[in-house]
Amino acid sequence: MARRSTNTKMRILKAARTLYSVHGFGGTSLGDIITAAGITKGAFYHYFKGTAAVCEQLLDEVVADYEQLAQSIDPDLAPIEQLRNFLETLARLNASGEWVNCRLILRLSAESHESRPQLQRKLAGFWEWYTEFFEQLILKCRSAGAISTQLDPKTQTRLVMSILTGAITLERISPTASAFDNLAELVINSLKAGTTV
Repeated sequence: MARRSTNTKMRILKAARTLYSVHGFGGTSLGDIITAAGITKGAFYHYFKGTAAVCEQLLDEVVADYEQLAQSIDPDLAPIEQLRNFLETLARLNASGEWVNCRLILRLSAESHESRPQLQRKLAGFWEWYTEFFEQLILKCRSAGAISTQLDPKTQTRLVMSILTGAITLERISPTASAFDNLAELVINSLKAGTTV
């Protein structure tokens, strides 16, 4: 019975992850999740108090996925290779169609969650962590002389995040098979611009 229960909960979360990444929180109803998961309303309420509770758990899982991805980077690599490795992994995951975490975060972040302060806090916490993660990688790359120091580190961090969010958004608007090809090199070349290294 426990396996079936776990399976039902996982189906709810999987369905909600996909729906929220495409339609957002506001565009996804309880009925949409129930239908996509192939369950009853009673089964849904056995696991969650409502759609906000599902969204909150999904955000926890997405943040954990990103943190695990960041921790999987080989610390023995040169800083520029650590950055390249992370970016290539993100590009590959997004191109696979299986990873909807980037779209989910962007979609939820673009929506107003004034009525859902817990969701706001979780999203703000994610963006704080994600920004800090990239800024630290950029600082290491700068110290190693691998990228330009003409721009300040915060601007370089915003540049990296802008390229990533732009690529994800454009792929959603106008899908192409090559949307994420060479994404890592594009980011790294943008950071190197102006260096004499």
